[in-house]
Amino acid sequence: MSAAALIALDRILVILVAVSWGWAGGHLLVSRKAVPGGHPPVSREAVPGSRAGSPRAAGWAAALVVIALVATAGRLAVTVTLAGHGWWFAGEKALLALPLLLPPALAAAVVSVPGLLRGSFSPLVVLFPLTSAYAAVAGVVVAVGMGYPLSPYLSVVLTPAVLGGALATWSMLTRTGPPGRRWRVAGAVVVAFAVAWSGLSVWNARLPASLRLAPGGTVDVTALRGPPEAAPESGPESGPASGKLRRFTLTAKPATITLASGRTVEALTFDGRSPGPPLRVRQGETVEVRLRSELADRGVTLHWHGYHVPNGEDGVPGLTQNAVRKGEEFVYRFRADQPGSYWYHTHETPNRALRAGLFGMFTVDPVDPVAPEGFDEPVALHTFGGSLTVALAGSPPADGLATRVLAPGTPVRLRVANTDNGPHTLGVSGVPYRIAAVDGLPVAGRALRDGRARLAAGGRYDLVFTMPPRPVLMSADGVGLLLTPGAGAAPAPSAGPLIDITRYGSGDVRAPQRFDRSYTWVLDRLVALRGGVPRLSHTVNGQVWPRVPPALVKEGEWVRFTVVNRSGEPHPMHPHGHHVLVLTRDGAPAAPVWMDSFDVGPGEVWEVALRADNPGVWLAHCHELTHAAEGMTLHVAYDAVRSPFALDGHNHPE
Repeated sequence: MSAAALIALDRILVILVAVSWGWAGGHLLVSRKAVPGGHPPVSREAVPGSRAGSPRAAGWAAALVVIALVATAGRLAVTVTLAGHGWWFAGEKALLALPLLLPPALAAAVVSVPGLLRGSFSPLVVLFPLTSAYAAVAGVVVAVGMGYPLSPYLSVVLTPAVLGGALATWSMLTRTGPPGRRWRVAGAVVVAFAVAWSGLSVWNARLPASLRLAPGGTVDVTALRGPPEAAPESGPESGPASGKLRRFTLTAKPATITLASGRTVEALTFDGRSPGPPLRVRQGETVEVRLRSELADRGVTLHWHGYHVPNGEDGVPGLTQNAVRKGEEFVYRFRADQPGSYWYHTHETPNRALRAGLFGMFTVDPVDPVAPEGFDEPVALHTFGGSLTVALAGSPPADGLATRVLAPGTPVRLRVANTDNGPHTLGVSGVPYRIAAVDGLPVAGRALRDGRARLAAGGRYDLVFTMPPRPVLMSADGVGLLLTPGAGAAPAPSAGPLIDITRYGSGDVRAPQRFDRSYTWVLDRLVALRGGVPRLSHTVNGQVWPRVPPALVKEGEWVRFTVVNRSGEPHPMHPHGHHVLVLTRDGAPAAPVWMDSFDVGPGEVWEVALRADNPGVWLAHCHELTHAAEGMTLHVAYDAVRSPFALDGHNHPE
C-alpha cells in the first residue's frame, strides 16, 4: 500500500479509535450506574469485587472494548507500515500517540474484557477503557495539531492530561463521598493552567505590525541588483543584440478581458491584457522593465518565475522590495544570460492577484540560432472565471480550442506554462513529440507517442515536433491547441500513459558527490496558530509562515533538501532564484533533471540538490498559492545577506 493510502487510512483510524474507546468508556459508565444499588458511591472496601451488572450490559461493554482494541491494533499496524515508508510519516504516532494509548488499551484487554465477561463493573474494569479514551482523544490532538517533528510543548501538555484524567477517574470511581477540597483545588489549577497556556500560545503567535525576516548581515539585498544603467537601447523588434538593452513598460490595472468564446471576465492585467504582453529577448541582452501601477486596492511587483535574476530584482514585497502602489513605479534590470521559457507575475497577494490575471510570458531565445525556427510560441494555461483557457501571444485566452494553420514540415516548439494553482496533464496527439525542456532548461528525452505528462503549477514544458500533413492537437484537461495544415479532422485528445518527468530525460548531468548541508521540509495539513488564531493551515515542519525557520546556506555550497508530503494534496514547491537538481523520487533515482517547480504528491518523498550560487534572501513556497497563503512558505537565507524590507500592512508576499 502506498504512503498516501496509509496516511488516509490512518486519518480514518485515529477517529475510529477515539470514537470506539469513547463509546466503550461511556457505555461502561452508564452501565455501572444502572447496576443494582443505583447511584450510591462504591466504598473503597468494595473495590476488589465491586458491582455486578446485567449479563447483557456487560456483554455489550465487552464487545465495545474489543472493537476499540481491534481499531487500536489496526492503527498500530498502519503506523508500523508507515514507518517503513519513512520516519517522517510515523514519528509523532510512534513516540507520543501510541505510547499514551497502548498501556491502558493493553490493560483493558487483560483486565476489563475478562472482568466484563464475568459481569463485573469494578473500578479497574471501568478505569482502563476510560483512560484509553482519554489517550485516544490525545491521539486526535496529535494528528491535527502536531505532525512531524514531535512538538515538545504539546507533548508536555498531553501526557500529564492523560495521566491526570486517569487519576481523576480512579478517584471518582472509588470515592465514598463528594470530591474533597484537594481535588477541587487540583481541578481549578488544571483549568487555570490550560487557560494560561492557551492564552500565552495565542499571544506569542501574534505577528508584530512590522516584521523584518533578515535584519542581520552585512550585505543588503538592495546592493544585489542588476546592471545599474543603460547600455545603448535596441528596439523591441531588434534582432540578435548581445549586450544591448531591451526596454519594456508594464502597467498593472484592472480591465475586462474577452475570452475567445466571447465571454467577458473582470481581470487584473498588465497593459489591459491577460496574459500580459509577452516579453521576448535574446540571450546576452540586458532587460529593463519599468513597472507602473494603476491598481487602487493593492500593490504589485514582478517576480521572474524560474529566472536567476539578482536577488534585488526578484520582486518579493517585504523581502527584496516594497510593493508598488498606485502612481508609483519600480524598474527591474538584469542580464538575460539564461535562455529558455519562463514567466512573470506579481508576488503581492499572489493567491488573489495572479489568479485574477497579473502574469505574462517571458522567453529568452538562445544566441544560436539567431531566430526562432518555425512555430515557436509561449502557451499559457490559466483559469479565468472558472474556465481553463489556453492562450498564445497576441490572442485572447481560448476557453475551448485555439487553432493555428501551419504548413507541413514546420518545426514546432510549444512553450507551455502552467500559471494555475493546480497541475495540468498535457498530451500531444497526431504526431510523435518530445519534451525538449523542463522549467526552461533543455533535456534529452525519447519521443512520446500519445504519452502524457503532468505539469506542476508554475512549471513549463517545451513540446517539440515537426508539423505533419495532418492536424495535431496539444490537449490539456479539456482545452487545447489545434495545429492544422488546413484540412483534416482533429485527432482525439491524448489518452496515453503518464510519464514520470523525473526519469524522462538523460544527459550530461552529474549529481554532487557530497553536500555541505542538508534540510528536511515536511509538508502537512495541521491546525496551527496563524496570526494568533488557530486555523487549519498548510505547514512546513509543523510551522506556518513567517515562523518556519529559514534554510541557512553559504555561497558555493551544495545543499540537499528532503521534501516530504504528509498531506493529502500535491505541493508544487518553488524555490526562488535557483533550479534544483532532482536526485530521487520516493527512493527511485531520477534522470536527474533540473526543475524550479517540482510537484511533491501526497505521501511522496523527493530529494533535491541546490547549488548556492545566487546570494540573497530567497522565498521558497508551494505554488498552489492558497497553500502558500495558508502558511506553506519559508525562505532560503544566504550567510551575511540582510533585507531592509518588512512584512507589514504594505507588503504581502504570500
